[in-house]
Amino acid sequence: MRPMATLSSIGSPSPLQGEIRLDANESPFALPPGPREALRELLAAQEFHRYPDPNARELRGALASRWGVAPENVAVGNGADEVLLNLFLAFVRPGDVVLRLDPCFSQYPRLCRLFGATERRVPVEWREGRFSVSEEHILDAVAATSPKLVLLDTPHNPTGVTIGVEFLRKLGEISPSPVVVDEAYGEFATETVLPGVATRGIPRQAVLVRTLSKAWGLAGLRLGYAVARPEMIEKMDAVRSPFNVGVWPQAAAKLLLSFDEWMESRVLSLTYIRDRFVEAVNGLGKGWIAAPSEGNFVLVHTPQERGLVQEVLRQAGLCVKFFDDLPWKGCWMRVTVGKEEDMRRVVETFSSVTVSRGEDEDLLAPASA
Repeated sequence: MRPMATLSSIGSPSPLQGEIRLDANESPFALPPGPREALRELLAAQEFHRYPDPNARELRGALASRWGVAPENVAVGNGADEVLLNLFLAFVRPGDVVLRLDPCFSQYPRLCRLFGATERRVPVEWREGRFSVSEEHILDAVAATSPKLVLLDTPHNPTGVTIGVEFLRKLGEISPSPVVVDEAYGEFATETVLPGVATRGIPRQAVLVRTLSKAWGLAGLRLGYAVARPEMIEKMDAVRSPFNVGVWPQAAAKLLLSFDEWMESRVLSLTYIRDRFVEAVNGLGKGWIAAPSEGNFVLVHTPQERGLVQEVLRQAGLCVKFFDDLPWKGCWMRVTVGKEEDMRRVVETFSSVTVSRGEDEDLLAPASA
């Protein structure tokens, strides 16, 4: 089902009541009354004076049932960040090589620094208005560097591009080291690896990571998980804190997983709004480019000076994520997909910015060119 309105069909917005946050890839939707009331009832039944189940058996069982695997195939964490931390604890030592895309989710280089790992990077490429990742370059890099951990976020943050499922399954089988397939935004994508594991099995070295922060709109709950073969889960369990997921996140997450129709309807709305936003920005001309995305965010380029764009957005009460270190020239910003009226306001604000550079400039040449 799709929302009836389009970005161009909504009337003028009402005055802003505070800043519109479109910078952290959060869901713009609060919990509806049904799940919220169910949580209130669940809260009253909790025994907060007791430690949580250290093995999160009920929650792991619910997640396993969702994907058609066994509880032994599931690990849970205090957000996907802790799942990634436990993977580094289990597999990375100082000086070890960790392979990642460039650019990537900011937590990857941070963990590499914390663990003293040596980063090897496979560049995300920009050609003819689209991003891509070379599967051949990934295979070559694995063969050349013998990494202890391979980190592949798909959909990729911040570009929104995905890596082919068949390639990821193949890599997960042939890689000598764990391949972390970070599907934090997987619900927004056309195809990802995790939905196929019930019928095709889990690739030998693959660790499939998901979160409830994005599509489920539960960023404040802090619940992430991984699906992998039991021997991989055992290594992660061996290094994690014994009570890493509290009583309330375990209980609340298990309950909310039963409201998957609500989550899926939100995803349908956001992907529809996302695609209309991409069309609208690309229709502005004058150097504005929005890259096609399979996440709940869109990477946008403008030839305009960053300071001016930031100021115009600030005056409009819009907060987006600007980047300082992307490998492509110009001003780039990641815009989280919000409600339809939010995205229409962003497009209107972009259209109000006057381009001050010549349109014949090679705006998308690599920064090093």
